Amino acid sequence: MEPRQRVIQKSIEFFVQYGIRQVTMDQIAEEAGMSKRTIYEMFRDKDTLVWECLDAMNRQHMEEVKEILANASNVIEALYKFGQHGGKKKSEINHLFFEDLRKLYPQFWEILKKNPRPGSGSFSCKILEKGIQEGIFVKDINVEIVDAFFYVMMETFHKKDIFPENISPNDLMRNIIIPYFIGISTEKGRTLIAQYDGL
Repeated sequence: MEPRQRVIQKSIEFFVQYGIRQVTMDQIAEEAGMSKRTIYEMFRDKDTLVWECLDAMNRQHMEEVKEILANASNVIEALYKFGQHGGKKKSEINHLFFEDLRKLYPQFWEILKKNPRPGSGSFSCKILEKGIQEGIFVKDINVEIVDAFFYVMMETFHKKDIFPENISPNDLMRNIIIPYFIGISTEKGRTLIAQYDGL
């Protein structure tokens, strides 16, 4: 692994375990097996390193999502696996990581929330289109409108004043996401949802 990638990987491990503020460049340098000066030659400052870590985490997440979709037998199975995967990932991350992002790096937090935007060609649009092709979602929905609404709904989940952090992803899935998808599903889709909801 190249030195730059090693620093990013070790930084991500530290940030998600301890939060961003608690981690120093000295700790990262020691863990990566190089001097702090070498790290500053690769990354201008800690903010730059944080941003590159977020970018790497986002790219890795998208690869994992694509793999889940490719290996699922239908989009309903994929959606349930997305939920399980997201819940597992969230449980592995110290809540201080998200708090530090909101408080110390609000500009990064806003960019993170806005990405990916809904619209034609987005990954979520492709999921909806695949569901229509599979006969799971009704054909006459406007994919871009549905996608935009779903984006707003998912963004709302991150608002503490609406959904406290003690509400689990499974609770949100069962009470909001599943009823939403039932509403745009065919009989085949509703049957699949009932099947996976019972697992």
